[in-house]
Amino acid sequence: MKTSEKMEEDYEKPFRVEEITGVGVCLIATRDIPPLSIILADNPAVVAPNQSSPPVCLGCLQSVDGSTVCPVCSYPMCSVSCCTSSVHTQECGVLQGEHQDREDSGGVNYQIVAVIRLLSVRETDSQVWAQIDELMDHEEERRQDVGEWKMSQRDVVDVIKRLKNEVDDDLIHRLIGLLSINCVGVSLKKERIQGRALYPLLSLVSHSCVANARYAVNPEDFSVVLRAKRDILEGEEITINYLPHSYGVPKRKMEITNQWYFDCKCPRCSDVTEFGTFVSALKCTDCREGLIMPEDSREGSLWRCRFCMNPFESAMIQKMVQNLEDQLHDISTHNHTVKSFETFIRKNSQYLHLKHYLNLIAQRHIIELLSRESKITREACKKIIRLSKSYMSIMSRLDPGYSQWMGSVLKKLNKAQLELLKSDLKENLIDRNEFVTKSEEVWKSMKDVDSCDVLCKPVQGRRDNM
Repeated sequence: MKTSEKMEEDYEKPFRVEEITGVGVCLIATRDIPPLSIILADNPAVVAPNQSSPPVCLGCLQSVDGSTVCPVCSYPMCSVSCCTSSVHTQECGVLQGEHQDREDSGGVNYQIVAVIRLLSVRETDSQVWAQIDELMDHEEERRQDVGEWKMSQRDVVDVIKRLKNEVDDDLIHRLIGLLSINCVGVSLKKERIQGRALYPLLSLVSHSCVANARYAVNPEDFSVVLRAKRDILEGEEITINYLPHSYGVPKRKMEITNQWYFDCKCPRCSDVTEFGTFVSALKCTDCREGLIMPEDSREGSLWRCRFCMNPFESAMIQKMVQNLEDQLHDISTHNHTVKSFETFIRKNSQYLHLKHYLNLIAQRHIIELLSRESKITREACKKIIRLSKSYMSIMSRLDPGYSQWMGSVLKKLNKAQLELLKSDLKENLIDRNEFVTKSEEVWKSMKDVDSCDVLCKPVQGRRDNM
């Protein structure tokens, strides 16, 4: 990955592009960057559905029921305007040729859409393609997964070659790699938008599990803005987190290796205690005294009880945690109640450290559910306050600075505190002066909620690269 021509423009940016051994090309702050400052803005080279996706409109990526389709290519659409949009008219004729194959297979082949769109960029926009062409595709690593490579050959390469016979296998596989490695997910629940996008400049930003920046996507045009989550010092690498902040190990390391083909060496991954939070630690069922943690930070490292020193294979730990994660996912999908999440925490207390990341996820669900109740009881307020403070005390060490989770949890904490203060005043447990003083303290913390909202909201109408 190298710098692009766009980045040679002579206006001042708060970063420079630099190649670091063991990291690759990345962005380095050229001055101190305060929290919430815009670091860069970028426009997508490609926006497309995910490879495996429920029905979405090819024009705007909104979820659809499949009842409206393009009259030419028969792909799902949300409206006539999206059928005739510029992004779709360029590809519609090509996708029409794939219609017969799709009827035979019985489904929509979303996998080819992003590749066809990137191929169009290569053919029609030399400046943007020059930037994309410098990005990594990890072909050598991807070829080692023979099953995945053959699937890509069958479902994408062979299909596109039938539609555009002048394109060779190597080029299509490279396009698949560029998309797989460099696309970011676009998930906008309010707008019901699901998909992925490839940004030439944003793709240069490296990953860290303790990131100092966050991007926000504008649903109107899919432009993106990257802001600082916290103070970024001059000379510091600018990073984003490719994964949810709540993931522990071995899941986090496995996801990074399998999807992006590198071994993360960020401060969190280099510390087996994860800054003393022990969010991945398990309880030893042999001695019932110690915590089981990895011996070192390498993926696949042996795990060992820190009290009785009994060893545990990483594969066994991974299988056990995945089983518990599947249970938690089933609860969140089919039995989404406070009682079910509390039962999960209690039932697995003999296996999971109290602050294990699966327990934290369950706690977050409980906070959300209690906060949605039409009338929050005094006891519910106390529980929200206790769980929110506990959650924030751990997550603020793992994910410092402003964030989406901080804004959400802090807002619910503040609401519960205000409700409890009202209840205390009503029951004469506090006087009005104390009520006013404590309420003002709560309202002061709403400034942090507002800052989190700024971080997570896109800049409307901003299309220029910075």
